[in-house]
Amino acid sequence: MFERYTEKARRVIFFARYEASQFGSPYIETEHLLLGMLREDKRLSNRLLSLESAEQIRKKIELRTIPRDKVSTSVDLPLSNECKMVLAYAGEEAERLAQTHIGTEHLLLGLLRQKDSFAADLLNACGVSLEDARQRISSWPVETRGNIQNSPSLGIVEVHGKRLPMALINNTVDKLKRFAWVRRDWKPMDVVVDNREGGICFDLSVKDDPRYKFVPHGWTKEPCAICGWELSPEGGPERTEAFTNGRQLLCAECYHRFVAKNSAGAA
Repeated sequence: MFERYTEKARRVIFFARYEASQFGSPYIETEHLLLGMLREDKRLSNRLLSLESAEQIRKKIELRTIPRDKVSTSVDLPLSNECKMVLAYAGEEAERLAQTHIGTEHLLLGLLRQKDSFAADLLNACGVSLEDARQRISSWPVETRGNIQNSPSLGIVEVHGKRLPMALINNTVDKLKRFAWVRRDWKPMDVVVDNREGGICFDLSVKDDPRYKFVPHGWTKEPCAICGWELSPEGGPERTEAFTNGRQLLCAECYHRFVAKNSAGAA
């Protein structure tokens, strides 16, 4: 579904899901998508909104939202019907600008086209109209509209800002797809350290051996097995969402883009 989306656009949707979970919403609504956009693409929001306007948008959303218990980030919240329409409009806006990718600017235009939505009301109240936004975005240089996520003709894809050969990814995925993958949040792991050689061991059964030193939460980062992006409790929720087969970790982006459809199973 998100193959044409730039990394920033996909991260907007990721953050929208996070915002929805924090508000305790059972769906990702247009206002959550707007908050995700303000959080992820500061460059876009600064071009169209003042800092004061962006802050007021969050306050208005908080005031209107009925307080509910937070939803676990492990729950894959669905898009509301309004949000689905926004994504469809975003695709149309990309085509209108003769763009092969769908970026944050197209999502913004999609929000404005969903005229009866709360997000559109908030943007209009800040002086951002559909026609004005279209005119301004169409006048920007192509490079400021978003980075093309995929380059199929070159066999190159971009993952977390890193350009990788698709052949290399496919080779790795072929080795990983026979495993069943489950989702779990990345958390620091207890380890033991070899006092003589300094090596790290995950077998905690040796922690009482005088040769080893037990270090609680001593393992704080681990790379994705495909793109090498470091999963860590630092850096926001997108750094902690991971999938594991019991031995290796995948970041959420690599799992969903390259492994989900081919894995032996996933939870």
